[in-house]
Amino acid sequence: MTNWLQIMRRFRKDDEGSSTIEFIIVATTFLTGFFWVFESGLILTKKVMLERALDMTVRDLRLHSSPLYTHDYIKTKICERALVLDDCENNLLLELEVVDLSIGFTPNYTCVDKENDIVPVTTWEPGQRNEIVYMRACVVVFPMLTGAMALFKDSETTGVPLVADTAFVNEPG
Repeated sequence: MTNWLQIMRRFRKDDEGSSTIEFIIVATTFLTGFFWVFESGLILTKKVMLERALDMTVRDLRLHSSPLYTHDYIKTKICERALVLDDCENNLLLELEVVDLSIGFTPNYTCVDKENDIVPVTTWEPGQRNEIVYMRACVVVFPMLTGAMALFKDSETTGVPLVADTAFVNEPG
């Protein structure tokens, strides 16, 4: 019993390695904060690029309205202009609907369900001249950090939806 007490006293007086423990606590906290800031900045960059690409494509659509502007063409143009989106052609989902001012429009968005590999059916109504058209683009991105340190909880399988929307009027012909 005295041997054990002597070992415990010696362990209590020994301060070797205490700076290592302090460093691990501080470095872990600092690096977690750094990666959270980096990841949220990266996801915000992807959202800004999606909004920019959608606005540029809709501007082309408004200025040069043509029957060549199909769903696939607009999707391709958005993906060409949004440079930082991963697998944009498969993850991007577009909606286009005419806005009836007496009713309004649905603010609910639909994205590709990556957990079940489902691509939902959305509306695509280009509308007639002088009608207000609402366009929504949704893309699913996956965060770098997953698990306990993740900033976006429960997003390992489903991803984080980024939604950009705009409205325009079909110019008279």
